[in-house]
Order: sequence, then structure tokens, then C-alpha cells
Amino acid sequence: CRHCVDAACIDACITGAMHWDEQAGYVLLDLDKCIGCGTCTLVCPLGAVHIDRQTGKAVKCDGCHDRDVPRCVSVCPNGSLVALEIPSESISATARKSPHPLLV
Repeated sequence: CRHCVDAACIDACITGAMHWDEQAGYVLLDLDKCIGCGTCTLVCPLGAVHIDRQTGKAVKCDGCHDRDVPRCVSVCPNGSLVALEIPSESISATARKSPHPLLV
């Protein structure tokens, strides 16, 4: 999940379970509101949202907003992942200048 500012999953969510959390700076999912309709899975261009087979509800990266460092970063065996705070305008500028694909 890239935690898009203009996230299609937020617009598509009929219950408001997918929402932008200003404090966290992420697209978050309120499982109490999620009805498992799967619309978010259909509209996400990255395929970052899935329906959990056991709970029947949506699952996506929440950026580990309640942790100092995202779990994926702390357990990456190769040190390939790093957590950075980059304003979204800077990301676009960096991506345009880079000769390599930039995954954020």
C-alpha cells in the first residue's frame, strides 16, 4: 500500500471503513466498519488490499503507525527496506529525476 492521498479504496468504501488518518498520515482500515464487500480490493491499482479468508474482512498495510519502525523494515533480512519521512511533493520530483524505478 502506498497510502495514496487520493486513494481509490477510500472513495469506493461504502461504509467509511477505509479512511485517511491525518495524524498517522496513512490510509487506515476500521475493521469494525468493514463488511467485507471487497470493493476496495477491486479498485486498488496496486492490489494492496485483500480479503482475509478467516475474518471475511479487508486487510492492508497500515504502515505500522503505532510502532516506531514498520515491521517489514525491522524484519527485512537484507536491509533493503528503510522508513523515511518524505513529503509527497518530493517523491514525485525524485521519481522524475531518477533513472531507476522508485517504489514508495
